[in-house]
Amino acid sequence: MSKTKPSKNSTRRNTGQRIKQKFPPGWNEQKVRAVIRHYDQLTDEELAREIETAPEITGETLISVPTELLPAVRRLILQHQGTV
Repeated sequence: MSKTKPSKNSTRRNTGQRIKQKFPPGWNEQKVRAVIRHYDQLTDEELAREIETAPEITGETLISVPTELLPAVRRLILQHQGTV
């Protein structure tokens, strides 16, 4: 099995310096790469089956939001949660 090439986002443009990535607790670059490898190796049918069998999350909805609106959406969520 060949090594995964670093992503184009892993180096800064024009400087060649690596960017220090921040991961959630319990995650590291190796774990992220393993998850990416897993999904890259799935066939379209396997991927569709995984999506179809994923558990439903009740009380939440996924939507696409224009990037420039994201800060406002985050503030609204925090207000709704009562943390602002």
